[in-house]
Amino acid sequence: MINPIKSGFVWTAALLLLSSCCQLSAQTRRHERADSSAAAIASINCYVPGDRMELRLWEGRAPGAAGEDPCRDIPFLRVFPALGGSSAAPAVLLIPGGGYDRLTDAREQAPVAAYLSQTLHITTFVLYYRLAQPDGTYRYPVPMWDGQRALKLVRARAAGLGVDPQRIALLGFSAGGHLASTLALHSATDFGLPVHDAIDAEEGRPNLLALGYPVISMDPVSVPPSGSYRNLLRDYEGPELKHLQTYLSGEENVTSHTPPVFLFESMDDAKISPQNSVLFVSALKAKGIPVEAHLFTHGEHGAGLAIGIPEESAWPAMFQQWLISQHFVAR
Repeated sequence: MINPIKSGFVWTAALLLLSSCCQLSAQTRRHERADSSAAAIASINCYVPGDRMELRLWEGRAPGAAGEDPCRDIPFLRVFPALGGSSAAPAVLLIPGGGYDRLTDAREQAPVAAYLSQTLHITTFVLYYRLAQPDGTYRYPVPMWDGQRALKLVRARAAGLGVDPQRIALLGFSAGGHLASTLALHSATDFGLPVHDAIDAEEGRPNLLALGYPVISMDPVSVPPSGSYRNLLRDYEGPELKHLQTYLSGEENVTSHTPPVFLFESMDDAKISPQNSVLFVSALKAKGIPVEAHLFTHGEHGAGLAIGIPEESAWPAMFQQWLISQHFVAR
């Protein structure tokens, strides 16, 4: 682990290991696809009509939808109920990464959701948002429409879903971290959503924000452009692109309204520059936003729970302790 880059960061001198791996429930096993074929990998991200554990974000066609393909055009949530949860359990909206043109499957979805729901007793909603297509379909702001709708849907249906509407956190990995942070930072806007209903009137601010190896900056001067940048902002140019480079850079948009943040990243991240996290944590500290940041010397991008990975494998236990300190889960 490295020394703090700025006073006030929270660091850990000794690694904490998970005492045991959570056992996947029958519901989780049903949703995981063990087959590594291309068809099986794609199918996990497809909406299945009639599956009671999947919630379509809009009853009809989603705003801006190009069609009704269940694997491309229908954004939805997959629910992992809290084990032994009360009638008002805390909730996490889990947003997997993948560069805005795909969703990471194996390590950031079911394993993390099972850990949260079974070990931490948090009802977890995995978000399957629409992905940027080669022709520019579903670029910005469509993923933001889907993410904000998901958060507001959970809040609107809190009683029926058995969750506490005042304890809803976002947890995003990589590009999903960019989406999660953007939703938290711009919760007062609707990103130009063209149609509205009663659900859209719900509060869009999450109570907590958690990020794993996130993409944060869309400023190519500050951080080298990533696949997330190219996919999300495909075909934007001129003044419009310049505006979005700032508007969608988390480090430029922290306010006093930003919720408390937990963040982890490895400084040897080979896919996304750790400078994303450094810039964001510095901006949070400058605005006085509570932040617990863990910048590990070693880790792997896309690791999910990071089981068996030195240093980075400590983050789930650290996250649990942070949630306890925020009075989000019981000790």
